[in-house]
Amino acid sequence: MKKQVTQAIILAAGMGSRLKELNQGAPKGFIRLGDVSIIEHSIKALLASGIEQIIIVTGYMDKYYEKLSVQYPQIKTVRNEKFSETGTMYSLWCARNLVSADFILLESDLIFEIRAIREILGSPYDDCILISGKTDAGDEVFVSAEENVVKKISKDRASLDSMVGEFVGISKISNDFYKFMIQMAEDIFKSNLKINYDMDCFATVSEIKHLGYLKIENLLWAEIDNEAQLNNAHKVWERIIKQDS
Repeated sequence: MKKQVTQAIILAAGMGSRLKELNQGAPKGFIRLGDVSIIEHSIKALLASGIEQIIIVTGYMDKYYEKLSVQYPQIKTVRNEKFSETGTMYSLWCARNLVSADFILLESDLIFEIRAIREILGSPYDDCILISGKTDAGDEVFVSAEENVVKKISKDRASLDSMVGEFVGISKISNDFYKFMIQMAEDIFKSNLKINYDMDCFATVSEIKHLGYLKIENLLWAEIDNEAQLNNAHKVWERIIKQDS
C-alpha cells in the first residue's frame, strides 16, 4: 500500500546572488509574480495537496522565512549557519533532526502547476524525482535513467546516456533513502561542503536504493536563477494561473 506523505522540506538557504538587485536583496523565494511570493505559491500547493508540516531550511536573510512561519503554523524553520560556503546537500542535512517520515523535497525558486505535487505524491515509487520534457529555459539539469532507475543527473547533456528529461527540483524521498544520503554526505563533508543533493548524491544513493522518476511531459514550471529565467517565469506564471484555476 502506498504510504501517505505529510511532510515537506523546502531548501531556501541560498543567497541568490544573480538576482539580488532585481529582488532588492530579499531571498529568491520572495520574488513576486502575482499576488503572493513564489514560496507562498509552493506552500499553498503543498497544503492543498495534503502536506501537514513544511520544514524550510533557511540561511541568507532568514528573517523573511521566520516571519512566514508566524503566518503559517505548519512551517518549521532550521538555519544553515554555513549557507555561504555550502551546497544544497548540507542544507538538506541541516533538516535531519526534524525529519520523521517520508517527505516531498523542493527548492524555493520554483513555480509549477499544483499537479506537480499531486502527481508525485501519487507515484507508486517511494523514492521518485519529477522530470519534464524539454524547456529550453537555460541552465537545465538533465536526467538519465535505465528501466526507470535514475543513473545520473547533470547539467552536461553530452555526458549522459539514455537521457529521459529535465529535473524539475521536486522529489519524493523516503526516510530510508534520506538516511543513506545523510550517511554518504557526512563522509564527503570531511573534505567538501559544497556538494549538491541532486547532481552529487541522488544517483549515487540510487545504486543502493533505487530512485525512480515521474515524467510529466507538458508540465508548466520554471526555475528562477537569473534575469532571463525571471523574464521567462512571468510568461509561464500566467499560463499556470489559467491552468490551475
